[in-house]
This record gives sequence, C-alpha cells and structure tokens, in this order.
Amino acid sequence: MGTMGTQARVVAVIGSPRRGGNTELLVEAAVAELEARGVSCEVVRLAELSVAPCLGHDDCASRQACFQQDDAEDVLAALFAADGLILASPVFFQSVSAQMKALIDRSFFQYCKAVRLRARAVGLVAVGAGSGIEDAFDVLRRFVTLSSDRDIQALTAGGFAGPSGSAAENQELMADARRLGRELAEALV
Repeated sequence: MGTMGTQARVVAVIGSPRRGGNTELLVEAAVAELEARGVSCEVVRLAELSVAPCLGHDDCASRQACFQQDDAEDVLAALFAADGLILASPVFFQSVSAQMKALIDRSFFQYCKAVRLRARAVGLVAVGAGSGIEDAFDVLRRFVTLSSDRDIQALTAGGFAGPSGSAAENQELMADARRLGRELAEALV
C-alpha cells in the first residue's frame, strides 16, 4: 500500500477550538474510513497545541528556523511529509478558524525554503452554521496550491450544522465525511 509498498500516512489537522464539536465529528468519521482501509492516520488538534500567529518578519528565507518556539514546526513537518492530508475547520466569519489561519500563515517559512507538500491527495472539511463554507474551502485550497509544486487532488466534505455536536445527528453530513475518507483512501492506496 501507499508509496513504495509502505503504508500510506494521513495527517488530519483539526482547526476547531472545541474538542468534540462538529468539525471533529466529521474528521473522526473520515479517519475511521481511512483506517478501515489500511491508511495510518495522525490527528492533530490545533486547539490543544501552541501555534502562535506569524509575526511577519519578512526575512524567513535568510533564517535557519523560525525563531518562535512553539508547536508549529512539528505540526508543519508532519503535514509536509504526509502522503495525504485532511485540513478541517469550522467556519468563523466566512473563513477558517484563527487556529487554522495561524498554522497556514506559519507555513510561510516552508514556502520561503521551497519545502513542498508530499501529499498525493487532500481532504478539505468545513462546517458552518449559516454561510461561508465555500469561502473556507477556498482558503484551504489556496494553502494546498501555494504549498505544492504540482496538482494535488482535493476532495471536500462539509455543510451546515447547528450547535456543537449536532453534526452527529445529520446523516447526510456524516455520510459526506465517510465518503471523503473512502475517496481519500482510494487516492492513496
């Protein structure tokens, strides 16, 4: 399976500030499908880590490492080395969460160093209460495009859900997340 006979590896990054919320429920459903098909998954919850915002020093290209000492470097290293990705965010004010945006901004260091994603396919997950789903998908797609030197298949799952945890009762939304997991596994195995 995967690259050169090894097991494919997916890193799923959850940008929700809330554990057990709608975004996480969708990611868990997708990850279950991936693991059932032999794909190794690592789930990263940004809210449980320290990822400071980019400080915009504009000299990343001349630095050996980002001087901010937090969890961003480890998360980005895992993200850029994975065979596949899931990037998941709730919709906050028509875009991705602050947690996801901070990680995306911090990837500028990799961009300056010409470090590119290895992923062969990505799953994008966005959950909102009223609008902004496509806007959030656009932000995540742009991150993938700018972090790549080739086309990477991008699959999407998401939609609208009410209060935290209510996505579990939305059969259509949960089915969409499971479909994403199956299709991502097919692209990687």
